[in-house]
Amino acid sequence: MNRRNLITAIIEIIVIITGVIVYATHFVVSAQPIPAGKFIKISNVDLAPKGKVIIVEQSWYGCPVGAAASWAIYDVLQHYGNLSYKLWYSDPYRTPANIPGLLFTNFTSNSIVDFYIAYVYNEYLNASYNGTPIPQNELVSVGEQIIKEEYTQMDLPSQVAQYIIQYETQVPIQQYGEPSAFYGKPSHLNFAILISGPNGTYIVTTPIVNRLSLHFHFNHFIFNRD
Repeated sequence: MNRRNLITAIIEIIVIITGVIVYATHFVVSAQPIPAGKFIKISNVDLAPKGKVIIVEQSWYGCPVGAAASWAIYDVLQHYGNLSYKLWYSDPYRTPANIPGLLFTNFTSNSIVDFYIAYVYNEYLNASYNGTPIPQNELVSVGEQIIKEEYTQMDLPSQVAQYIIQYETQVPIQQYGEPSAFYGKPSHLNFAILISGPNGTYIVTTPIVNRLSLHFHFNHFIFNRD
């Protein structure tokens, strides 16, 4: 390669890298805020196996939001399969403290619905779900790696973890002014439910504990009926 061609190649590489950086920066900065407590459609793509609907939850053992939401989730999912669970309480050192809830341990489907859940952190938000210590300033980054690994082991498409991470860490919540992962202190992956089926993919990353609201979203968005 002569000098002129080498310079041209270097310039082209720089232009490509610059374009990627500008695109990534624009994506994060221009992310439109989403409302709290509501499912939003994020893609027309169906991430579920053919003829199925997947409901994917992300939470952590001590999550007060997850504890409160677990009752509504159970009330809805019991119509689509058999749920195994343990009675549990949220982190006693956070406000609100000691919220009673259900830790889901297994789901056996008897319908078109498949349910998956990944608990990222322990009860006290200082370690992973299996007890590996996590420094407070690494809770988000380590949590991202955990859900990628967990959902991969569940044979879920990689887009599931990508969407949950994206909408918890990059997309602001209208009522919070920042993404849900950075609303509480220390920053951490908080809570999310992703639903995907023939009508596309939907997500919520903030509290949704109303049974009727969950029923509505499942029927309207997934089964295409009210």
